[in-house]
Amino acid sequence: MSVNVGGIVMIKIDSREDSQLSKHLIDICKREKIEYEKVWLEIGDYVIGDCCIEAKSSADFLASVRNNRIFNQLDNMDRTYNKNIILIYGDLDYAVSYLHRTQYNTMSWRNKLKKIFIGALTSIALHTDVKPVWVDNYRTAAHIIAATTEHIDKELIIHKELPKKVKTDDVRVDVLSEIKGVSVAKAKALLESFGSIAEISMTDNKDIIKLEGVGNKTAENILKALNSEEEVKY
Repeated sequence: MSVNVGGIVMIKIDSREDSQLSKHLIDICKREKIEYEKVWLEIGDYVIGDCCIEAKSSADFLASVRNNRIFNQLDNMDRTYNKNIILIYGDLDYAVSYLHRTQYNTMSWRNKLKKIFIGALTSIALHTDVKPVWVDNYRTAAHIIAATTEHIDKELIIHKELPKKVKTDDVRVDVLSEIKGVSVAKAKALLESFGSIAEISMTDNKDIIKLEGVGNKTAENILKALNSEEEVKY
């Protein structure tokens, strides 16, 4: 991991990115002396430490939802990185008008496209570990990516001040979902596949990553947390 003086993590930008967003981000990096490099990224458009960001204009997001490509992208991100963001920028009416102008000609289709957009955004927020962020334009999106370098390794103080809440009625699920990269849904899937926490701890990395949405890093976190005789920190 490349780090700036002062502990700021470098931004890796996919070398194929030539959008207004990437150009504006590079301008910000030069102005604020944030280190960056353009490299070939197999997954995501921007990588900052262990955080992967997929950036899409509102029109691109809507198009990728309609052909289901976005969900494959999010699954690949979740399997590879511990922290993931889908960053959408641009106006919804513009996105709908763009597709409406090129493919559809009725008001009912415009309304349907809006529902598809909002429904996909809501589904991602509720049913995946990827965090959706929707902003008004590419400039704001670029500033969010740049700001991520300052906050990637910081913990929210609120986590330390609030009492721990029980997430489910199954203590085993609560224990597993405290591991970095393991959601409640993933914890339940692990128990369903292996039967118990003890069985999970004795399995191999290659068996854990067979589960949908579990990548190498998450599998490593699971086995480290369950088997380490020392304090585990992320």
